[in-house]
Order: sequence, then structure tokens, then C-alpha cells
Amino acid sequence: MNHAVEIWQTLLRATVDKKHPWRVVSFCTASAEGPAARSVILRGADVEHKRLVFYTDSRSQKMSHLQHTQAVALLFWNPRSNEQLRLTGKAYPLTDDTIVNAHWQRIPDYARKDYATLSAPGAATGAGVVHDFSLARQHFTVLEFQAEHMDWLKLDREGHQRLGFALNRQTGTWDETALVP
Repeated sequence: MNHAVEIWQTLLRATVDKKHPWRVVSFCTASAEGPAARSVILRGADVEHKRLVFYTDSRSQKMSHLQHTQAVALLFWNPRSNEQLRLTGKAYPLTDDTIVNAHWQRIPDYARKDYATLSAPGAATGAGVVHDFSLARQHFTVLEFQAEHMDWLKLDREGHQRLGFALNRQTGTWDETALVP
């Protein structure tokens, strides 16, 4: 059984199944001020290249953190199967307008409003939130995450299981190691 392939097939499934627990991900960054975590939605998975896709606002705190360091940790939890998946790697914004525009076309009109605020995410609302839809696409950012390591944990009364995976850059496959849970 190839556990890494199974994990990536589950990640791929989470991109299309809106009720899959791994669709909502803890996205953890670091800056000079320290670590920060927030929930994001998994938008895409490239099994062959070990990459995941997320959307964000270009003015968000995570973007300034990525300027400090592209190192990111992701945390997935499935309460139904008692599985935890931790991924570490690098995240960076995609700059190819053709690719970004293709993602933008998938965003429904009601969701485009999230990128149209005049103030940056996290800013005080003051008198309220003002939108300018002509700015929405400009603020829309596609983040790509390149996985380098995975740590999978399955909690089970009969005995926990834990596996570590390191991406072998020579072969493009995962080197698997059994770990003490």
C-alpha cells in the first residue's frame, strides 16, 4: 500500500467535495512578530507535482508573512476518521495572468465581493465596509504550496499509526518512514 498516493488522492477529493473535512485547512505562517495560523479553503491539488492551491487577498497578513519567509505549515484534521495530516513546504503567489485569470473565472460573483473591499482584510471597519468591484481582480491572489514533508497520524484505540514522508527531489516520489505516534 502506498500511503503517500492515498493521502494525495484524499487531498484531491477534498478540492471537489465541499463537505470533506480536509477542505478547510489551517495555514500557518511566520513573521518577525511570530507565528500565525488561519483557516483557508483548499482549491486545488496537483498530485504529480505535490502542490496545493489556495486563494487569498493580496493585502492579507499571510502575504506580508510570505515576504518574510515562504516556509509554511498546513494542518488537516478529519474527525470522522481521526486522521491528522501536517504538511510543510513553501508557498508563493502565482504571477502568470493566464493561470490566475482561469482561477478568477471560477469565482462566483457573490464571492468576488471578498476581494473588492477598499480596506485590507483585518482592517477596522469604522463606518462600514466599502466595496469597489473594479479592484476585486487586482486583489485576488492564487497561492501555490509546494509540499516538502508530510506527517500523517491515525488515532485508533487498537493502536495509533504515524508515518513521515520526505519528498525525494531526484525521483519526485515520497520516502516513507514509520514513526512513533
